[in-house]
Amino acid sequence: MKTRKLLEVAVLCLSVTACDGAHDGPGAGDIDAAVRRALDTANKGGVNALIGNPLPTSANVASVRPDGDCVTSNASTGTFDCSVSISLRAVDANEDGKTLHADLLFAKDGDGQWQTSGIDQALAVGVAKSLIDHGKHSLPGHAASQAS
Repeated sequence: MKTRKLLEVAVLCLSVTACDGAHDGPGAGDIDAAVRRALDTANKGGVNALIGNPLPTSANVASVRPDGDCVTSNASTGTFDCSVSISLRAVDANEDGKTLHADLLFAKDGDGQWQTSGIDQALAVGVAKSLIDHGKHSLPGHAASQAS
């Protein structure tokens, strides 16, 4: 009985591994690692240092996850567009952490590791979109136009 259970577990593990290896773009773990590296790199930049490190660092990040599937950006270069959610750790114990959204481009580096860049600009665009959406919902008549 134990042998059969071990065989079932082994088959399941192999099938999960085979399925994960079949997709071309970065997986959730690859995206998490690439975003954390990009944040730490961006925080070391001169402009960011001058304005007081407004970007989160990997230590501030609770999790990074893709919002849906990544889309091939350029098949010949192996780049993928991915929308991601970056959940930050709560600053105070009685509050929830913030979630930032960004559309990022991912590609493999020379070592075959997924990477992304331009995270500072992508986060700024994500924050701007969020503010615009919030502002639209605050306008008078918006709720009435949504109801009809």
